This record gives sequence, C-alpha cells and structure tokens, in this order.
Amino acid sequence: RLTHYTDVIARRRDIARMYHEQLCDIEMLRLPPNPDADPERFDVYQNYELCAQRRDQLQNHLKQRGIGTLVQWNGRAIHQWEALGYAMRIPRVEKFFNESLMLPMNMFISDSDVEYVSESVRSFYELCRS
Repeated sequence: RLTHYTDVIARRRDIARMYHEQLCDIEMLRLPPNPDADPERFDVYQNYELCAQRRDQLQNHLKQRGIGTLVQWNGRAIHQWEALGYAMRIPRVEKFFNESLMLPMNMFISDSDVEYVSESVRSFYELCRS
C-alpha cells in the first residue's frame, strides 16, 4: 500500500478540488480550503468535512439519493459528553458540530460520483430557495 501512497493522496486532493469547484458558490455551505488555496498548507483530505446550514435535512436528502454521509462524533464535541464531567459551553465549537457533515471521500469514488454528490447537494439548496 505504501508504494501507492502518493497516488492515493493525489486522488483525494483531486476529489477535494472537484467538490470545492462544484460547491463553492453555495452560500449556505462553508467548505474546507481548496487544495490549491495556500502553498504553505498541504491537506491529504482524509475526510471532506464541510459545514452546512440545515445539515440534518441535507443529510436526509442525500440519503434518499443513495449517498452516505457522516456526522462525526454524533454531532457532539468532547466537552458535550456529560459522562466526561465537563460543564462548559464553547459556542463556536458547538456551532461547528451542529453543522459539520462529511461527504463521501475515498480514492475509489469516480469523478461522476463526485458530480452526483455535488449535484445532489446543489439540488437540496435549490429546493430551499423555492
């Protein structure tokens, strides 16, 4: 597997680039930085996690179209797990966890898969405007 590491990372970055190009104009989304945004920053895109207004409805819309997504840590930050004994509020972190959603990201998805996911996200927000 290590002999293919560079190819895997290149493919993940290509997928992230496609997601960015196809979703960057949707105002109700906050995307991770585009792979080409900063020469000082190199992301391997283990995940493609964005922040979405109406996240739960978007996730349901994508599920109905056969697209699996993930909400990391069940949408709760570490300080929100009562069993750990934390009693604090961190509003910006909580906002992130209320909006974050991981889109499909692995080296095996095709360009047309990425287009289908992107078109499905776009269709959700177009329905929201209607």
